[in-house]
Amino acid sequence: MSVAASSGPVTVTVNGVEYEREVEARKLLIHFVRDDLDLTGSHIGCDTGNCGACTMIVNGQLVKSCMLLAVQADGAKDRDGGGPRGGR
Repeated sequence: MSVAASSGPVTVTVNGVEYEREVEARKLLIHFVRDDLDLTGSHIGCDTGNCGACTMIVNGQLVKSCMLLAVQADGAKDRDGGGPRGGR
């Protein structure tokens, strides 16, 4: 029986800038982008995927980033809701 890694490297390109960070396997994409990358254009609303405040574009598709693990976005090109400056 293998044990899943508790963390691993994740590389994403957000608003044209590439980031690589060590990320817990269970961390949601919204928390990775806001907390680890300090990009606050997307917001945390309901944490259930109902409100859409966390919506981001990931590889050309709209996704609710509170429903997607950061490790699932590894290698993705994302755009958070903050526009070209990432909401800073």
